[in-house]
Amino acid sequence: MKTFLEHKFLLLFVTIMKLVGNTPPEIQNPLVVEKNKQAPRSTFFNFESKKLATKAEPEESKYFISLNGNWKFQWVSDPSDRPKNFYKSKFNDKKWEKLAVPSNWELNGYGVPIYLNHPYEFSYEPDPPNIPEDYNPVGSYRKKFVIPSSWKNRDIIIHFGAVKSAFFIWVNGKKVGYSQGSKLPAEFNITDYVKIGQNLVALQVFRWSDGTYLECQDFWRISGIERDVFIMAEPKVKISDFWAKTSMKNNFKDGVLNLEIGIGNGTKKNKDITVVTELYHTNGKRIVLKTEKIIIAPNIISNHNLKKIVSNVKPWTAETPNLYKIQITLKDNEKVITSIVDEIGFRIIEVHNGQLLVNG
Repeated sequence: MKTFLEHKFLLLFVTIMKLVGNTPPEIQNPLVVEKNKQAPRSTFFNFESKKLATKAEPEESKYFISLNGNWKFQWVSDPSDRPKNFYKSKFNDKKWEKLAVPSNWELNGYGVPIYLNHPYEFSYEPDPPNIPEDYNPVGSYRKKFVIPSSWKNRDIIIHFGAVKSAFFIWVNGKKVGYSQGSKLPAEFNITDYVKIGQNLVALQVFRWSDGTYLECQDFWRISGIERDVFIMAEPKVKISDFWAKTSMKNNFKDGVLNLEIGIGNGTKKNKDITVVTELYHTNGKRIVLKTEKIIIAPNIISNHNLKKIVSNVKPWTAETPNLYKIQITLKDNEKVITSIVDEIGFRIIEVHNGQLLVNG
């Protein structure tokens, strides 16, 4: 009898330990939505010249490498069966399948796509933030890439356009970080993890996380690396973010541009730079040119602000979606450090006497 109870207890203990080990703690901890991930920012690319920035094709930059294409891939339905050392450089993945990135597992024969409007696909009795322990599909990815010598002394960033639902990332066998937020980009600074020459990036993606409780909209529930993946090499002094806030005045005749530029200095010295801001009319004519010299302290992101009135502006509406082109360039003396381009519109939305008004 004693032996039977001992075996029963041992079996129960092993089962509990197996379930506990199934899911990394980050996956169902609402207090953890990222680790070591770059701060969210507006969408742009730091080009090495004004001409390239105007073309707005990152693929033409020598500081851009696409990781789209076939990745080595393994899928399991039970998290406890996921490979544990797959991220190491010497791991043998010859028997793994190939999966195109971006794509969804379920559309390639791994698991089942589920369509629901508002219920959770894994439970009719939700228990947030907990998720299934023994059935939560995991996809493990591996991809090799080469860093050219011309990228030395630059910040190397890896960008994931969208990964559902949560993932861990390793580079050259070292854990880099973690991310949730299925429809948001995730960027990691991997400068300290890569070397000139061949490198390895590895991901482990979990179909469900505590974030899934916030992602139960009316759409197909599918998983994987869903959007573009690329690596970019940014200068140590760069545009980290920008925010163009527009409104109108003088009875909607003139536009108001409030521009906030985040400028990062990743060096250990003060940097004297020139900030050039240009705004182009819808007809292509330059209507704003502002040149300012500033000093950026080391190892910080400094905010630079600009306010400008644009006379006789062409407002943005759904019927007349007029867009102005804005170009921001950083220079060291006359040498271009980096340049970005985006399009902005001038409009004002307000509620007056119970009516929603666009530009009055």
